[in-house]
Amino acid sequence: MCQESRATTSPDVSTPDRHERLANLYDAHAPRVYAYCLRQVGVHDADDALAETFAITWRLLERVPDDALPWLVATARNVVRNDRRRAGRRRELTDRLRDVQAYAPGAGEIVADREAMLAALAALTDREREALLLIAWDGLEPRTAARVARCTERAFRARVTRARARLDVLLAPHPAQEDRYAH
Repeated sequence: MCQESRATTSPDVSTPDRHERLANLYDAHAPRVYAYCLRQVGVHDADDALAETFAITWRLLERVPDDALPWLVATARNVVRNDRRRAGRRRELTDRLRDVQAYAPGAGEIVADREAMLAALAALTDREREALLLIAWDGLEPRTAARVARCTERAFRARVTRARARLDVLLAPHPAQEDRYAH
């Protein structure tokens, strides 16, 4: 017998004996374990909890004591608790996704925002636009961007500040636009 098969099956319990022991455990205790599952999770999930309990029993059959009912009920309790934790995590994730989708703009809004940004950038001076794009688009640090723009870092930072201020004014919603988004 190879090492791998010894790890999955006890040498003193052959596969027919394992099947017989599981069948005996199921016949003797499944109704009571099922009743426990019904009380915990209701009709819709009790069958799954019972099936998972006996799947675990099969995998850990060598550990099941002679007085198996308490072990089986404890296993069913763990199955139910794990399922509840999974369901809770699933609900949390669904809620988070719902929140993200509530704030996600639609395609029309994205296009409108993009067009507004391009128009605002076009309204800036060449130096202001270059300063913003060197930082935001090219990802340069102000010191490096200042060298590219052939000015001092202080002058470059002043350009960025002016450009951001003008961009804020250009992108500020006008009263007509606010009415459009109020609906």
